Amino acid sequence: MKPTNLRVNGLHRPLGYKYEHLTFSWETQGNEPILMQRLEISTDSEFATCIKQVETQSQWNQISMDTTFLQLGRRYFWRVITETADATATSSSWFETAKSGTWMADWLSYQGKSRDSVCFTKKFSTKKEIDKARLYACGFGIYECLLNTQAVTEEVLLPGYHSYDLLNQYQSFDVTSLLKKENHLEFLVGNGWYKGRFIFEGGQENIYGDKQKVICELHVEYKDGTKEVLVSDDSWEVHTSPILANSIYDGEEVDYSLAIQPLVLAVLTEDKELLQPRNNPPIKKQEPISVKRTFLDTKGELVLDFGQIITGWVIGEIFSSKKVTLRFGELLQEGAFYQENLRTAEQTLTVTAGDLPCALRPHFTFFGFRYVAVTGLTVDEAKELKAYPIWSDMDELFQFESGNKKLNQLVENIKWSQRDNFLDIPTDCPQRDERMGWTGDVTIFANASCYNFESKSFYEHYLRNLALEQQLLDGSVPFFVPYPKVEPFEGINPFLVTDGAAVWGDVATTLPYQLFRHFRDKGLLEQNIDVMIGWVDYLHKRDLEHGGKHLWDFDHQLGDWLALDNGNPHNPIGATDPNLIASAYYYRSTSYLAICLEALGDERSEKYHRIAEKIKQAILKKYFVGDELYLEPATQTGISLLLNNSLYPSEVGKEKLLVGLVELLAENQNYLNTGFVGTPELTQALAENGRPDLAYTLLFNENSPSWLYEVNMGATTIWERWNSILPDGTISGTEMNSLNHYAYGAVQAFIVENVIGLRYSLNDPTTEIHSLDLRPCFDHRLPWVKGSLKTPHGRIMVAWEWLDEAQVEVNVTIPGNTQLRYFDETGQEKILKTGKHFLYLKM
Repeated sequence: MKPTNLRVNGLHRPLGYKYEHLTFSWETQGNEPILMQRLEISTDSEFATCIKQVETQSQWNQISMDTTFLQLGRRYFWRVITETADATATSSSWFETAKSGTWMADWLSYQGKSRDSVCFTKKFSTKKEIDKARLYACGFGIYECLLNTQAVTEEVLLPGYHSYDLLNQYQSFDVTSLLKKENHLEFLVGNGWYKGRFIFEGGQENIYGDKQKVICELHVEYKDGTKEVLVSDDSWEVHTSPILANSIYDGEEVDYSLAIQPLVLAVLTEDKELLQPRNNPPIKKQEPISVKRTFLDTKGELVLDFGQIITGWVIGEIFSSKKVTLRFGELLQEGAFYQENLRTAEQTLTVTAGDLPCALRPHFTFFGFRYVAVTGLTVDEAKELKAYPIWSDMDELFQFESGNKKLNQLVENIKWSQRDNFLDIPTDCPQRDERMGWTGDVTIFANASCYNFESKSFYEHYLRNLALEQQLLDGSVPFFVPYPKVEPFEGINPFLVTDGAAVWGDVATTLPYQLFRHFRDKGLLEQNIDVMIGWVDYLHKRDLEHGGKHLWDFDHQLGDWLALDNGNPHNPIGATDPNLIASAYYYRSTSYLAICLEALGDERSEKYHRIAEKIKQAILKKYFVGDELYLEPATQTGISLLLNNSLYPSEVGKEKLLVGLVELLAENQNYLNTGFVGTPELTQALAENGRPDLAYTLLFNENSPSWLYEVNMGATTIWERWNSILPDGTISGTEMNSLNHYAYGAVQAFIVENVIGLRYSLNDPTTEIHSLDLRPCFDHRLPWVKGSLKTPHGRIMVAWEWLDEAQVEVNVTIPGNTQLRYFDETGQEKILKTGKHFLYLKM
């Protein structure tokens, strides 16, 4: 029962982070009941003196506390002691706070015209034996740091993407082992999101600044007890770099044959108040993918196929005096390399070698691709290139296998789209001229994403930016976070100057709720409860300004985005009454807030429960007469929202809604016609209200619109549109057509919660018992399934298989200190505890 995977705020040994709360978590293995777990914190690795000791009997293997005892610039050691009847086990780890004191360093830039990349350098000496050295640094747009030609970190795309006008996140590096007597410190800085072309419709440049800049302090402690601080100041130098051009959308051009030219250093007088420690998990290169095939396309270009759409880089080596160009795309058209669905994004890497061989790789961009068109390399040279996926560090939680290979592929596609779009922020897509943190996509996908990956720290970073943006909007929420501020101009896209729409804004309540539902991190919830309150209070205030009807029947809405039920393929807003969607989310958000306040023991929960009830009654009054629904037109999305939020007058009204939903499906040959909002609602509504067979039908449909249609068309990720690729293989359009959008992957929640049957519940938000519900839905079209979900005590494994036409065998393995509430085919509840369980069900 030895504790493993020790984390602070979801991070392994975080160095120099911002700790707005502290949640210590760990995993245990084994079936023996844990009697007690104790957390100890010390400032020394031997734990001679403990500054904190906390015991817990919580089965969630985590303890949250405030951060008032922390001191800056200090490493803290912590350990977990686990006691069972027969043994005691201990594991330890550490975390470190960020720099102490005010910033002595200055921001450095350069004089003259703006350039795409520059390099800041400093040579210095150390004359005594070093005990400890920390480098605190930040560079905008994107930077790489070398100390004595060695990278100070494995991370890429530092400092990541955040609201630079509101927050400047700096990083902390342990450079003790890299220092020598004579040292050379370098910061190579490019454009990134900070000053490069960004935002859709051609984009804007210099959104946050027009020149690169860097700031750093190197804190050195010597063995003799003395200290020294090296700062960025007027003694530094700056020069040009081999990187001639770089852009998030367009790629990078590198020429190692050009001579480096000195520039004139500029020491900036701007303040440093926005500098704060980071809280984002590291962005890392993952295991490489080899070329699956090489071929000449129908236009005679050499093309590499990596077999999987990824977000990342291609890396290799090129010989002297060579010029190599790589162009990146998601698909082929008529047997030829294709990029037109990228809109204005060029996605190109060009590297020219000098007199010596050099690395073929980008620095300040990323690509969304499966195919790469190559010039400047032979076929044999091109085959040696490797693709490196890049995403924020996360542990995978869910595994799945079944007797349907296409369903298995769908699950992998969903995971890949999540990996590809979880690059510091949750992006809508990783390839075209957009790649923004759309809030509505997160609202829809939050539940599924938390089943797939341990995403606490990733989302904490997103919520930190959301909170800052929300403060500028009096509680409202923008369409994307970070929210670039652009001076209004004629024809500006409305998304850049509006906010506060249903579903998109409801990320402020949905995301914290789902994070707490999955991970029960009270520290993280308390940190974000004001975000939830801010949004609901904003809605309630707007409601009162419009007569206090407890309906959200005002404001422009996006409705059921990209739904297929409005009869107009050129109109992305579906047929469902946008006011119904908005009012249902008003109710849902208010209910989520009330539940989360209750979990924190906050008496305000009663206030919001009352408001939620008033919203429910107002919806019933508007859309029902007796038990009859009056919604014109009645849609799959509308009825599903009402069912999933229990927005019906009675059980009779509920049955009528279900009958109406079944009829709508039958009219559409049992195919969905829902969009972003309705798709995850539809399968849930069917599965939770007695018609899982129809939910399975939607899952197994193989013509468009369906998930398996995409699989049949060779998809390796989730598409933005149901018909992104037409049956003849041609793309359906180029204006808004990504092959890597995770939103429709929200069906993963149905696969986990209804096919496997595992789900986290918040029936009692205050419980400390690690418990899940188990309620699989069986269907003869799926002969067997195996799935597992990683928990703090190990993997819960569920497998079921049809033995004959009328009998199903269910095998469940439950790790220690975990229990399941199992519901059999009659709805009877049974508690399953640690161990193996074999259930035989008559259907």
